[in-house]
Amino acid sequence: MINYTLKQLYSFEAVIRLSSYTLASKELNITQPAVYMQVQQLQENIGVKLFDLSGKKITPTFIGKKIYKTANSIIAITEASKLEIEHALNPDSGHLQIAVATTANSFVSRLLSKFKHSYPQMTFYLDVTNRRALLDNLRSKKADLVIMGEPPKDIPLTSNAFMENPLIAIAHPDNKLLNKERISIKDLSRETLLTREVGSGTRITVQRFTGLVFNSDIEINSNEAIVEAVQAGLGIGFVSKHSVKLQLDNNIIKQLHVTPFPIIRHWHVVHHKDAELSPIARRFKQFIIDNTEDKNANN
Repeated sequence: MINYTLKQLYSFEAVIRLSSYTLASKELNITQPAVYMQVQQLQENIGVKLFDLSGKKITPTFIGKKIYKTANSIIAITEASKLEIEHALNPDSGHLQIAVATTANSFVSRLLSKFKHSYPQMTFYLDVTNRRALLDNLRSKKADLVIMGEPPKDIPLTSNAFMENPLIAIAHPDNKLLNKERISIKDLSRETLLTREVGSGTRITVQRFTGLVFNSDIEINSNEAIVEAVQAGLGIGFVSKHSVKLQLDNNIIKQLHVTPFPIIRHWHVVHHKDAELSPIARRFKQFIIDNTEDKNANN
C-alpha cells in the first residue's frame, strides 16, 4: 500500500517547483537535510524513482509528475481548509464571495466600503453580473450572498427584502413625450422600447405590470448600456432609479411620469437554504439589513 504524509508532499512539491533543495528549505522554513529526508522517505514509500538529478536540474519522472500533481491538489485543499478554520475562529476577518445584479452595484459598493471600514481584516470578491449568472451562483452555492431583485421560486432559498427598488421609465431630454401633460402606456407603445435580455428581472417586471410588447430588435445586456442608448436618443429605457440618480440630477436623461411607473419592487439579500454562512457572511447580511431597511430611492 502506498503511504505518504503531508510533510513529504509539501517537501516534494517545493523541491520540484523550485528545482532546488536549498530554495525549498528556505520556503518551508526547515533545514535542507530535513527536506531531503522527507523527499527520500516519500520515494521509498512509493517504491519508485520520482525524479532525475542532472547537475543542478531536478526533473520529475512519469510517476513523479503524477505525485507532483497530487501534491498540488492536496496542498491547495489543505491551505484552503486552514484559511477557513482561521476565519471561523476569528469572525472579524474572513472572505466574502458576493454576487450582485448590475443595477445594484452602486449601492452595494458603498455598503461594502462601510463594512470594510468596520472589519478591515476581511476580504471580498464582488461579481457584478446578470440574472442568469446570479441564478447559477445560487444553485451552485458559489457565492456566499447574492443581492438581486425578485428571487426565483424554483431554488430553495433564504431571502430577506431590505430596500425598495423603484423601476422607472427614462427618455432623452428632447423626447417629445416630455411635452405631454399626461403620458399613457399607449404612448409608450409607439416608441422604440429598449430592454434587457430575455429572462432579465427588469424585462419580466415591465411586461407583467404594463402589458407592453417590446417592439424593437434592440436588446441590451447591461444597465449601463441601456442608459447610454437612451442618452443617444435610441429610445425609451426601463431601469432601477438607484442606478441613474447621477444622470437624472444632471438632466442627462429624464424620468417619464407614466402610470404604473414607478413600479416598486424590492432588493433582496439571498443565499441557498442549505448553505451554512460563515461568521463574516452572517455579519454582512445583517449589516445590509440594518443599514438599508425601509429606505427607498428618495433617500
